[in-house]
Amino acid sequence: MIPDATTRRRLWQYLKPYWKHELVLLLTMVIGIALMLAMPYAVMYMIDTLIPHLVAEAESTGEVDLTPILLFGAFLAGVYLANTLVGWVRDYLAGYVGAHIIADIRSQMFGHLCRVPVRFFQKNQVGEIMSRLMADVQRVQGLLASTLVNFLTNVLWLVAVMAGLLNVSWELTLVAIIPVPLSIYVSNRFGKRLHAIIGALQETLAKLSGHLAESFGAIRTIRAFAQERREQRKLDRVMDNLTGLYIRNSVANSLAVNFVHFINMIAPVVILSWGTYLVGDGSLLLGQVMLFYMLTAYLYSPVQELATMNVQVQSEMAAVQRIFEYLDIPPAVVEDPTPKTLDRVEGRVVFEQVDFAYEDNDFALRHLSLAVEPGETVAIVGPSGSGKTTVINLLLRFFDPHSGTISIDGVDIRRLGVKELRGIIGLVDQDPVLFTGSIRENIAYGEETATMEQVTAAARVANIHDFIERLPNGYETEVGERGVTLSGGERQRMCLARAVLKNPPIMLLDEATSALDTRNEELIQVALEKALRGKTSIIIAHRLATVRHADRIVVLDSGQIVGQGTHEELLACSPLYRELAQKQLLTV
Repeated sequence: MIPDATTRRRLWQYLKPYWKHELVLLLTMVIGIALMLAMPYAVMYMIDTLIPHLVAEAESTGEVDLTPILLFGAFLAGVYLANTLVGWVRDYLAGYVGAHIIADIRSQMFGHLCRVPVRFFQKNQVGEIMSRLMADVQRVQGLLASTLVNFLTNVLWLVAVMAGLLNVSWELTLVAIIPVPLSIYVSNRFGKRLHAIIGALQETLAKLSGHLAESFGAIRTIRAFAQERREQRKLDRVMDNLTGLYIRNSVANSLAVNFVHFINMIAPVVILSWGTYLVGDGSLLLGQVMLFYMLTAYLYSPVQELATMNVQVQSEMAAVQRIFEYLDIPPAVVEDPTPKTLDRVEGRVVFEQVDFAYEDNDFALRHLSLAVEPGETVAIVGPSGSGKTTVINLLLRFFDPHSGTISIDGVDIRRLGVKELRGIIGLVDQDPVLFTGSIRENIAYGEETATMEQVTAAARVANIHDFIERLPNGYETEVGERGVTLSGGERQRMCLARAVLKNPPIMLLDEATSALDTRNEELIQVALEKALRGKTSIIIAHRLATVRHADRIVVLDSGQIVGQGTHEELLACSPLYRELAQKQLLTV
């Protein structure tokens, strides 16, 4: 399967930075070809020239001069040494280029996936994403780092060998090249079959990776419900399919290689038989026949390499298609090529007639208009699915609205650079995320230059400093993957400290206390009062008790504002708010 023009151009972008290394790599391979071809000519020289000369000299003088033998041996040793050095340089360059290409592709994929819509990660298993990022990229390394150079090298080798064969005997050359078109035909037929098998194999490996990631991530639930056997059966079904594909792949590969090898073994039998006859009638010397026989082996070597390479390319192109499938996912938002800069942020946030829907679903927001003044704390409440979190997602530009505008201090946020926009906004999410590393590193996430004094000051504001100080290693305590060594309240307060350290003029809180017990909720509430002082704040809340003292409460229902005011005002005039309050036993 030869890549089409578009695919070749895209692949060339990865190879382009290393074209000089590839050129040197090609040169070393050409030198390697010359060194390999030197051996059969050396054998011909030994049989037809050196040995007869030594025999004649021995017959005439009774002695054999060792000098020609030593020189011949030194030449062969030099050829082998040079071939070893060239092979080392070749392998080093191939490894160097391959390693850098892998790093470049993975870096590009990671950067691109960080910008695709969030829903992409909700629809695709982490294991499958990792499979493409790791296994598929590894396959592409061979295509870009060595396959292209190997193809050119084998073509050059084929041309050089053909020239040598024709120089010895054009009749024998005709016999020698008979297997070549047959080998190409067979490799193409098997290559198409292998492409389909390898594509299915990679898809199944991605499913296996996804299943493992999901199972290990939910191991407590699996054990709690005693579903180990069920998950084992699901894994075994995937493994059975995978085993069948591995067997089919192995059989198809073996048939392709061995069939080509059988075809290529026919001609040498004919060549040795006919060559013996030609030596007998004086048409060729024995050394010439040996040269031709060895060159024939060299002829089939590049043919077999090219046939195998065709199979290899099938596998690598399947991986390329899977990688490009991810890279072709459009980013969630497109940055303005000439973004504006806010010199001084007051923090006035305005939604004006904003409509938004997730893909083909119903609209999450409909004609939403909302203004939040600098320093004001606005709480957004409503039933599940009313569009509360969508407000935050749009303000952070995880998505762009279908219509309407969102502005900060009068500037459409689409005119701001994404990094600048998110730099002036702090987020405390309902799912507190911590990274493997120390507590200090997690609090300073996003503010790597923060001093220890700034970190501890932020922790004090978040009511987490005293807890950290009691830990054996204090701020250098490792939190474990996703902060598993900490409770939910501790993780939440650490994430709040992270937002406080950032000190943004705008703060967003998305159900920040929804999963906490009463004691931790009280600690967070006290911390929030200090953290939000003087900042523009938008609080998404499920528990009305946590927002009843906000400057203003906005009630959302089906993506529309159906009421706004203080807690007391809404109890009096908003049926939906009053219903929510009654369900939570919340009164005036």
